[in-house]
Amino acid sequence: MTMMTIKMMMTMVQITVKTKGLQQLIEKNERAIKALESGELTDAIQAKVVNRAKYRAPHKSGKLIRGIRGVKLNKFSFKIICDVTNKKGEPYPAFLEYGTRYIAVGTPESPRPIKSSSGKTAFLPYISWAIWRTSQEVPKIFREKILRFYK
Repeated sequence: MTMMTIKMMMTMVQITVKTKGLQQLIEKNERAIKALESGELTDAIQAKVVNRAKYRAPHKSGKLIRGIRGVKLNKFSFKIICDVTNKKGEPYPAFLEYGTRYIAVGTPESPRPIKSSSGKTAFLPYISWAIWRTSQEVPKIFREKILRFYK
C-alpha cells in the first residue's frame, strides 16, 4: 500500500468592501420609525375606517352618519364609536350593526346590502364591514404612509 502526502499552501485572500449610502439608510429608517411611533399609520387606518363606515352606513336623516367617529386610544390603537339615538332617545346603531330578529344583517366579509330612499346602497353591518375592508388594504396604507421615506 502506498501512501501519498499532499501538502497545500494556504494563501490569504483579503477583500475590502466599502458601503455607500448606509448613513442615508439609517436616517430613512429613523424617520420611518418616528412616523410609526407617532401613530401616523394608525391615524391613516382610522380615517379610512371612519370614511368607509360613513359611506356605507344607512342614510335616512344623516344623524347616524354624523355620529360615526374614531377615537384614538394610543399611538397603536383606536376605536370606532356611533352613539346616536332616535327621536325616542333610544340608541339604535347597534341594531343596525348586529341586527335584531326584525333587522337581518350579513357578516363583515359579506354584508347585507340595502337600498336607501335616496338610492344609495348601504351595508349591514356597516362598521364591521369598514374595519374588515380596510384591513385588506393595510399593506397599501403602510406603503403610502411609511415606505415613502425610502424613496
